[in-house]
Amino acid sequence: MSLASIGARADWAVHQEPALRAGFAQAKAGALGEDTKSALHKNILLPWLQAINHKQNIATLSQAQVLDAVNANPSDPANLWLLGQWRNELVRRQDWASAAQLHTRFPDDSASSRCALLLSAAEPERNALWRKDALNLWLNEAKPPAHCRLVFEALDNIQALGAQQIWQRFDLLLAEGATEALPELAVRLPPADADLAGRYIAFLNAPQALATDWPADTRSRNVLSRGLMGVARKNTAQAEALFAGVTAGHGFSPEQRAAVQSEIALWSMVNYEAGSEARYFAVPEALRSANLREWYMRYLFSVNDDAKTLEGFAQLLPAQREEARWQYFQARVHERLQQNTAALPLYRKAGQSAGFHGWLAADASGGDYAFCPLEPKPTRQEFAALTKHPGLKRALWLWQLGEANYAIWEWNAAYKTLSPEQQRKAIEIAQQLGWYDRAVFSLESSDVNQRYYTLRFATPYLPQFKAAAERFGLDQSWLMAHARAESIFMPGVTSSANARGLLQLLPSTAEAIALKNGLPWQGQSSLYDAGTNIVLGAGALSEAAKSYPGKAYQAIGAYNAGPTPVNRWQGARPLLEPAFWIETVPYKETREYIARVLAFSVIYDWRLKQPVVPLGRRLTGDFSAQGKHPDLRCPVQPSPVTKKRR
Repeated sequence: MSLASIGARADWAVHQEPALRAGFAQAKAGALGEDTKSALHKNILLPWLQAINHKQNIATLSQAQVLDAVNANPSDPANLWLLGQWRNELVRRQDWASAAQLHTRFPDDSASSRCALLLSAAEPERNALWRKDALNLWLNEAKPPAHCRLVFEALDNIQALGAQQIWQRFDLLLAEGATEALPELAVRLPPADADLAGRYIAFLNAPQALATDWPADTRSRNVLSRGLMGVARKNTAQAEALFAGVTAGHGFSPEQRAAVQSEIALWSMVNYEAGSEARYFAVPEALRSANLREWYMRYLFSVNDDAKTLEGFAQLLPAQREEARWQYFQARVHERLQQNTAALPLYRKAGQSAGFHGWLAADASGGDYAFCPLEPKPTRQEFAALTKHPGLKRALWLWQLGEANYAIWEWNAAYKTLSPEQQRKAIEIAQQLGWYDRAVFSLESSDVNQRYYTLRFATPYLPQFKAAAERFGLDQSWLMAHARAESIFMPGVTSSANARGLLQLLPSTAEAIALKNGLPWQGQSSLYDAGTNIVLGAGALSEAAKSYPGKAYQAIGAYNAGPTPVNRWQGARPLLEPAFWIETVPYKETREYIARVLAFSVIYDWRLKQPVVPLGRRLTGDFSAQGKHPDLRCPVQPSPVTKKRR
């Protein structure tokens, strides 16, 4: 019998489930009963019930009660969680003496605990060592917790914050981009210094023509650099004009000049402005970042001049030229210039890589798709240990009880104690229980782990996806690829924009799709139901596909970013081939999303055991079974796959 089948039969059922559910309800109300604790006294989740119950009653607890609760097993994830809650409570109470006692028993090096420890010292005890530790926080913590302000006030009271220390913190906040806190420092400075700091802050908030009386020192140059880079994001011409007035009088170093010039060039190219090329070449070659070089290639793509574009590949760094993405594009440009002898080796080299550009290269050269799947294969000893691992069992029980936040605490603690093969098998078991995102958030990005395709690309809700795809005339692999990219098949997720469920639908969009297609609409909470979300998401994807006929890549972009920017990009660059158009999308998230969904759809063809539709046809929205289908084969020496978790 295989370990996989043993894993599928392993008993991960929650013991005493009804009593546990009642216990969690009681604990969350701060009313965990003695009868419940007695009934669950041998249950491995009892520590969580007690910790949650303590948290709900934390305002009335004493330190002795908390320590009594955790002393039996202070390394238990539930108790570690409770200790964190208790530290926060001591800060809320400003009980610095108790915080110091807790630190002695359970050391913690966070800025929050360090500030609490400093505040526990009475004024007569605030000696030179205390001042040194407090100043260390002042000079190194750009965004400390709120109660650290009390430490800084104490430093001020003992006159430990002179102009030098205040300017040092000014420099720290400037370097870390925490400029919103600079006005608080300016008021602490002597009048003349405060006036200069005020002018610095005014420039950072609204850069204008430069004052001529700024000191020509490092701080002024740093303020100017950050202010100019901020302007460049909004108005490259204004930044360029202001920068021209800076260079003569403020002694910028070559690195500072290059930093500002790079930002101006970057945003000029991101916006595909005239003059971008000159701005790019104004940056010294040795100081051009990899990102800036990539954006120069995108700018060249937008110009759509093959001869000029071909020259541009030489400015990529050696490591970039080894990427399948740039090899594919270079080969395609060679091909368009009728230089097939130069194109074919690049296509073949790129085609050794699994992923969007590697598979496009395989389409162009007529080769197989690089694809080297692996499956978890723990030894019998590893598997036996896994089934007996209490931390993993607690995590999986908590997940099945709907206690996701606590389940993640247990999972993270247990996962790091497992061997690599046990980790992969644990992810497989989690998927069997509907915990699909562990394959993304736990499986470390590596060349080997990326090849565990069955782990990374689950196939839940197959009947619902099949029915929804058929209803709206969509390719099932395409629809599932969207769900994988949007939510990793986690039906209860909500985005910051209130997009909900598997296919991340806005309630307004979902309601409109339901009304248009005669589908039942039970309100926005129904989007957490997998079946409802899948059929409405299929309707939304179908609408996008109809809006961009023959251009599935643009439909995918519109699903992610909305139609307005997609229409703007198409209007600006209407003649680009699909892959080149995708690469010129200004939004990094959308650019990568389009390629990711298309590549995922290839993998879902494999998972659904159906012929693989070539990427070249998918780009046009042709997912039909007609025509040639590439084979998925592992190269003799597989090249590293793209290192993206999602």
